[in-house]
Amino acid sequence: MSLDDILESPRLMMKLSFPPVMLQLMQEACKPEPDFAVLGKIISMDPALSTTILNLVNSPFYGLSQEISDFKRAAVVLGTRELLNLAVTVTYQKHICKHMELDDYKIYNDWMLTVWGAISAQLIASRICPEQADKVYLCCLLKDISLFFLRCAAPGELPDEISKDSVTRSGPGQSDIETEIWGMNHGALSQLLLTRWKMDTLNCPSLQHHHAIDEIDTFDIPTQAVILATRWAELELGSNSAPFNVLQFEVQLQRSLDMDEEAIEGFREVCRTKFQSMLKILGISEDGGDANFYNHSIKSLQSSYFLSLELLTAEGGIDSIARIIGRHLKLSWDIINWELALKSPHTDKFKFYRVAEDSGLELAATNCAADEIPWQKRGDGEDIVSRKILFGRFRFNSKNIKSEDRKNLKLYFRFIGQAYEHYCAKQHLIEDRAETLDTLPLGVASLDSQGDLIDMNEAMIRLLGGASISGTKNFNDLFKLGLGAGLGVSWKFFIDDEAKKSFSKIICVSLRTGGMPRDACLYVSAYKQTRGGEPLISVVMEDIREMSESQIQALKQRDFLEGLVDSMRDVVLTVDRRGNITYASSRFSKIFLGRNIFDIASPSETFTGRWGPDIFERDKTVVEVLLKRTDTAGRPFEFVVSKLAGSGEKSLIVARDLTAIRRLEDKLKRQAIFDGLTDLFNHTQFNTLMAREINRSRRTGRPVGLLFFDLDGFKAVNDNEGHQVGDEVLKGVGDILRNELRSGMDFPCRYGGDEFGVIVTEVRAEALEKIGNRIRLRVEKKFSGKVTISGGLTVLKEGDTSVSMLNRVDKATYEAKDLGGNVLVWAK
Repeated sequence: MSLDDILESPRLMMKLSFPPVMLQLMQEACKPEPDFAVLGKIISMDPALSTTILNLVNSPFYGLSQEISDFKRAAVVLGTRELLNLAVTVTYQKHICKHMELDDYKIYNDWMLTVWGAISAQLIASRICPEQADKVYLCCLLKDISLFFLRCAAPGELPDEISKDSVTRSGPGQSDIETEIWGMNHGALSQLLLTRWKMDTLNCPSLQHHHAIDEIDTFDIPTQAVILATRWAELELGSNSAPFNVLQFEVQLQRSLDMDEEAIEGFREVCRTKFQSMLKILGISEDGGDANFYNHSIKSLQSSYFLSLELLTAEGGIDSIARIIGRHLKLSWDIINWELALKSPHTDKFKFYRVAEDSGLELAATNCAADEIPWQKRGDGEDIVSRKILFGRFRFNSKNIKSEDRKNLKLYFRFIGQAYEHYCAKQHLIEDRAETLDTLPLGVASLDSQGDLIDMNEAMIRLLGGASISGTKNFNDLFKLGLGAGLGVSWKFFIDDEAKKSFSKIICVSLRTGGMPRDACLYVSAYKQTRGGEPLISVVMEDIREMSESQIQALKQRDFLEGLVDSMRDVVLTVDRRGNITYASSRFSKIFLGRNIFDIASPSETFTGRWGPDIFERDKTVVEVLLKRTDTAGRPFEFVVSKLAGSGEKSLIVARDLTAIRRLEDKLKRQAIFDGLTDLFNHTQFNTLMAREINRSRRTGRPVGLLFFDLDGFKAVNDNEGHQVGDEVLKGVGDILRNELRSGMDFPCRYGGDEFGVIVTEVRAEALEKIGNRIRLRVEKKFSGKVTISGGLTVLKEGDTSVSMLNRVDKATYEAKDLGGNVLVWAK
């Protein structure tokens, strides 16, 4: 039968539908202001309900000084809303109990969670959203009505993950399972049922999310109150709850409600008193006793927690756990005669310890089955349990222990159970691994991402000899120090390249361990891993003893050749007949290995022939190429391509980087053209450019002009402020000329010393004068009049040569000087 069939069945829907009194109470509860007259009339219809409510009003929870015998007085003292909540709760409980007494099902566990959740929800809401505290109480009270309904009407429809003995306790992933089976979770189903039962006036969006503790910050404040209360009930009232989680939630509750530990303890006391009063008045026995955490103060929980934490850092195996527990028992409870069985982390067998007043800790038996432990004490004891798994048993003589101490001892062993489980899963496993690593004939080490040593086992210490106590952290340096050889350039690439995840190499060395030095070969492998979010490198090193002398010599020769190739500045490559690179010297392997030579290299313009596998047909080919490494532009290389004898169809390429040579050539070319100080064209280029532009002007008919000047005041600057300041003046003039002239059309030159010539193309006389004066004014402004220019201007005339033009402007420059400087004169 599907859920839809159940919801459409009048017979099944009637199984847990609410009686008229409950419906009337709920309708009144949903009003903004309940009417006391209506409430009194509803309650008076059920004498048993009236008696129960008055008993609750006079219970220890309210702590009233005088007994109240009528509802009017109760409404005055407690308020109509509080009476209404009590009436709804009592009616709901009696109705549920009446329909759920089947299959030996005991409602205590579920009712306990329901009542504590509702009470704590109201308290929490009174702190964070007081105006909605009563509605939050009702929503939390009814949040699991759908689970009660299915347990009563169709228990077979409950998923296997839901306990049939305590349906309201949620398990991991339960909401997803419910949604997959029913199409909704049980909170949404509860809201649907309330609507079907004519209780749709109670609209509680929080019902759908009351288990969403991990997403609590995403919901509104009333929903947060319901979520916190639901989680609180499951932990405080959970005999199987993990005690660490209980204490952690108390801290979370303090933060969520902005309350200190004392205030939270007050909340717990209010919940406990009202909860126990309600159970007593309703005639429900409080099962579980000390198993429920609410019977212990937060200080007691903290005390047991801090004691148990010592187990998490214990070293020395299970014996150390027994010693720690013995010390706790003696100091906290003065227990000095006891027996303890602790389960092995690996098997279901137990170690058995005994302590007597006149003797210390004794390991009395090992490898015992649970029913074969040789107990001598027949007194009280405690099971050490976590997640329903038995991890140990404790027995002692309890005659002289007080009841409060007995209660705290029981709580202590609940924390010990969870702590011992963590120890078995983590710390003991670490100790086992460390012991195993130390006994392996392999050297094992852990490094950080930079290759520095974190830890190593005894075998690695022996292989590295005295280097292990040198204080050196870098593993490659340790290797060199201890074995006289390094791991090579490939190790550096392995460390630096994040994409390279593994490293392996056979290295032949002279081992100094165990007496006389001997030749041996070590196989070293390393792997990059992530542990705890941190990058680590694991290294394994093995002495390969079974290798023959001839193999060792071959490996030594290989190491020598590899070292020789790696020391070369040139790139050494081998390629197959298609140009695929099969080997690259280790410094360049990550750049070139696996690529095709014809994809990453293109020949220079001087190359003649077909660029492709044909070049491998010749015995030797020398070609200049542009080789792409990691950049797209490429760099100039010279390839020497040779056939590899005896290698089938492979060829050898030795590539020499020509970048430095090309840079030197460019530098020499530039020095031949440009002035080294001002970066203007030099004296030689001035004459060359003049001749070229005069010829072009005659050929095209376009005019060309010449501005020639030297610097006024420059000698004074040199004499008074030094030649360095003078050089800065010359550079400044060069900057002005480049900024004021047209690139590619005007050619500024340093003629020599403080003399400058500017060849201006396609310019008429008036434009040339404007350009010259603009330059003159810029120089005057830049140097504040300390340095100015005096110069001459001319344009190309019929029959002119570069010499005649220069003679004219040179004379004009002298005329400008005679006029006092800072002026340009047209040549006559």
